[in-house]
Amino acid sequence: MISSKQSKLLEDLIMKYGQVVTAQQIFSETSDFSRHGQAEYLIASLVKQGWLMRIKKGLYAISDLSTRGFLSLSSYTVANLLVKDSYVSFESALHYYGMFDQFTSKIISISIKRYKKVQLQNIEYSYITTKDDYYFGWQVVNIDGKIARVAMAEKALIDIVNFHKSLYAIDLVVEKLRDHRNDLDLARINEYVGKFSMTTIKIFGLIFDFLKIDSSQLLKIAKEAHGAHRMIASAKVYNAKWRLYYDSYFDKYKS
Repeated sequence: MISSKQSKLLEDLIMKYGQVVTAQQIFSETSDFSRHGQAEYLIASLVKQGWLMRIKKGLYAISDLSTRGFLSLSSYTVANLLVKDSYVSFESALHYYGMFDQFTSKIISISIKRYKKVQLQNIEYSYITTKDDYYFGWQVVNIDGKIARVAMAEKALIDIVNFHKSLYAIDLVVEKLRDHRNDLDLARINEYVGKFSMTTIKIFGLIFDFLKIDSSQLLKIAKEAHGAHRMIASAKVYNAKWRLYYDSYFDKYKS
């Protein structure tokens, strides 16, 4: 059971700092406890009872009666709290925009700094490190009163191809472009793709051709490159227009 003193501490913390608090903020509100050297024990006790949920070292989320023992924060918010300079992308970002039905238990973010995987409440948070040139195309969103960084839908599609060049990844992007074409900003995709590697540019150019989307803007960039590229390592079918080897699996989209 939580004591009246512990209850008041949690109420004061929420009133002063909100639901997410640092260890230092907790210590600053525990003068009555710390005089007896009990501040750290207090935190450990509240964590054990489920009133404080550890997000990472020195950072906690305060639970309420309905969520005690569970993180009531959105996984998008948690991902950003774990690594400040990051944004959620890939399937999780598509899910946010209603373009991916299944909510994945793996939240993958793009970060400019390396960070290890974290498992919290049966959700795995992982981070793909990228260079500054690719760290763009996200927006700050408000989820249940908390902010999070989420990739624009167009950028999430590009990230999927650029960082996961596989049959599954590229097929997923083709399907989403086909099914959500009217919901996507094609001009934004053209602009964003043009900032990526030549392989990524050519892959999107071929996808656009399959789906009867104007690919002329990407073709202008691709013509400046020398040599051929491969969609995936095992690709064997050659497309002369894009000088790209692709997998025959994708021929089904030609019609």
